[in-house]
Amino acid sequence: LAFEARAVKLQPYAWIKVRNVRFISCHADYSPSVPTGLSCNFEEGLCSWYQDNSDNFDWSVVTGMDHTIGIGSSLVVDMWSPSLRGTFGRLVSYPQPPTPTERCLTFFYKLYGPNAGALNVKLIDGLGYEIILWTRSGAHGNEWHEAQCPVPQQLTTFQLTFEAVRSGFDGQVAIDDVAFVDRVCTIPRKCSFEGQKCGYSTVKWLHRSGHNNTTTRPKTDHTLGTELGYYMMVNTDADVFPTGTTAVLTSPVRPGTTKPECVSFWYHMGGPNPGYFTVYLKLEKGERVPIFSESLGQGDDWRHGNSNISNGLVDWQLEFEVVGSGSRGSHVAVDDISVSAHPCEDQASKCSLENGMCSWSNIQNNLRDKLDWELTSAEAEQHYPVPLEDHTLGTEKGHFVFFPSSNRTAASQNAWLLSSHLPPTQATCLRFWAYKPHSSDCQLNIWRLSGGLIFQLLVVNELGGPWRHFEVNITSSEEYQIVFEGIKGMSGFVALDDIEYTVGFDCATKVTEPTSKKPDNAGGIAASVIVVLLLIGTLVALLVFYLRTRPELEASSGTTGFSNEGYVPDSTVSAGVSEREEE
Repeated sequence: LAFEARAVKLQPYAWIKVRNVRFISCHADYSPSVPTGLSCNFEEGLCSWYQDNSDNFDWSVVTGMDHTIGIGSSLVVDMWSPSLRGTFGRLVSYPQPPTPTERCLTFFYKLYGPNAGALNVKLIDGLGYEIILWTRSGAHGNEWHEAQCPVPQQLTTFQLTFEAVRSGFDGQVAIDDVAFVDRVCTIPRKCSFEGQKCGYSTVKWLHRSGHNNTTTRPKTDHTLGTELGYYMMVNTDADVFPTGTTAVLTSPVRPGTTKPECVSFWYHMGGPNPGYFTVYLKLEKGERVPIFSESLGQGDDWRHGNSNISNGLVDWQLEFEVVGSGSRGSHVAVDDISVSAHPCEDQASKCSLENGMCSWSNIQNNLRDKLDWELTSAEAEQHYPVPLEDHTLGTEKGHFVFFPSSNRTAASQNAWLLSSHLPPTQATCLRFWAYKPHSSDCQLNIWRLSGGLIFQLLVVNELGGPWRHFEVNITSSEEYQIVFEGIKGMSGFVALDDIEYTVGFDCATKVTEPTSKKPDNAGGIAASVIVVLLLIGTLVALLVFYLRTRPELEASSGTTGFSNEGYVPDSTVSAGVSEREEE
């Protein structure tokens, strides 16, 4: 209820007064009865949710970009709105009765834009304490993502909260199709370990954050890039984890599929000899197959690991195993484990951006950049100017990453797009396609990052036209990462597509290093081979069984032949840097 007074014109001795306001037969804990409860698609209001009056701004019902039917309504916070003030806006549920068992809050969400902020799901218990159940932050692409948030058993009345947190003035947060169901959440495809362990079982792994007071640990998590973010870790110091001691982190069982899938994760290994870290694919019936391994200290960096897996309809689990080496002041940690319903793209050395950003990522370090690169397509884009088509497919449905300029954030702010860590090289060729219209005042720099220092590889200035191709030879005597840096102006954009690097080959395709190194996906290949061998073994066993029982069948049936009753049908700029328009 609000009383609003407006002056028609300024004049002395004029006033409006309101007094003696009373509420009769009301109660502070009153909750309206809504048939759908907390489940809501926002087509007809907020259902059993309401706008918090103690926050800074409200969520808005917006039509034309929802998840349900595409043209319906969703709940949105436009960070770029000039009328928005303050830091956070909260959508709160009406008080809910105690729940005897764990339940699941499912919803779809968007976090979009170079400065999207964060989305939190919180539980407010009967004493008013807030607990973070789920969180995401930064650019997540111009698409809807499904989320499943476990809500633990509650012995008292409680409330749930969606909280949009603002970090700037150029982004969008949205939610749609919320459902609160009386069951345990299904297995999520991605686990960030923020507030929950996603059903992972642990033997000597610890759920920790950089804020925890332990002797050895990552200072920040990978998801949020802050000391408040969570991850799973093993303290491998010899005093608590002697040589040969084993710790295992096991995922929930996932159903088998005929199509290859990509397992992706980030790991952190600190100390000179932190132990032996191995990731296994464990089939429901069969041996464990190693798909990734590492044993060397990696410094204070989160590193990306991935592998293709193919399980042939056999249910499977992931096991993250650490074996102690007797070192001092060491640890192993993992974060942001995900399983994608498509194969890894050439182990990230070639990325078309059609299935996400491969192992390219926005850096979570405010000392390096303030904004993010964003993934989108011309078809999905409704707010920013972008190319009318991508380079890979040449259609409006194709995807690319871009970095926009606008007057909503300060000029000269930057965004880093970072590759995974690459080995020392005599020559590696970086190839990519870039788009920057004449009207854009964005800048694009390409750097080599080694040992915390950056070395310039290329500066892309005027393009002013269609997609253009670039090639850069890179040499480095030490491990490095490739950096695409966008620097914003006041208008326009710069876009990237079809990014590829060829380790051991220069841009003239000349072999510069031995190529006998085993493939990155050797473990995944081995997993696929073992599954195939298991299937062959099963067929052989069935054949033997048939041959042994054939005489009996013939004798009993008196006929020849067989019965079919059991048959069930991937430091320097060379002088050869090239730029050319696509033919």
